[in-house]
Amino acid sequence: MTDRQMLRTIGATVKAARLKADLTQECLAELVGVHWQTISNVENGKFPYSILLFVRISQALQISANRLLENLPEADENQMTRIKKAFARKRSPKQTR
Repeated sequence: MTDRQMLRTIGATVKAARLKADLTQECLAELVGVHWQTISNVENGKFPYSILLFVRISQALQISANRLLENLPEADENQMTRIKKAFARKRSPKQTR
């Protein structure tokens, strides 16, 4: 999943939580302390935003950060294993003769 796709997925979850809480973008923006356009951009996955903004949104919606991330796919285990093995070999101490 690309970064853009992840942002869109999180944004869709934020929007669903906002609607479930019966809040407008303007109201959520006021609770979070940002412009309503920022909330729109978050919901549409238009730009990467700070972890602090993510936490503020989570708090304002009274929903755990984990719930906002639950629609993301798991990491690619095969890729992670290959990378870890490659770097483990590089860290191995050099053998002396």
